[in-house]
Amino acid sequence: MARWAIWTPVFLLAALAGLLGYRLGRQAVTMTESDAIAVFAARYLQQSGPGARPSDCTAMPGEEAWLVVRCGRRGLYRAYWVSRTGGLIREAGPGPAGTLGIGGTAPRI
Repeated sequence: MARWAIWTPVFLLAALAGLLGYRLGRQAVTMTESDAIAVFAARYLQQSGPGARPSDCTAMPGEEAWLVVRCGRRGLYRAYWVSRTGGLIREAGPGPAGTLGIGGTAPRI
């Protein structure tokens, strides 16, 4: 068997791994706080239905996560713990803010 036939798949797999690593790294670097808030505000709108607005959401830096996005009004909130790459770490709610582990009326994160 020719050497090129052995090494071509190896080089192709290495190139594919490099490309995927570049894409994931670029996504993590270009993710801003506003992007993360917008993504989880859209999720909140889907989960909460009519009457929910994107302006119901705020975010604070978290201890166990990059951001904690808190959405809600009238005493019922949803909280989303967001990783630096924009992924969801944990979700809580709907419920009163004090029961979600995010503090009372003011975000205490």
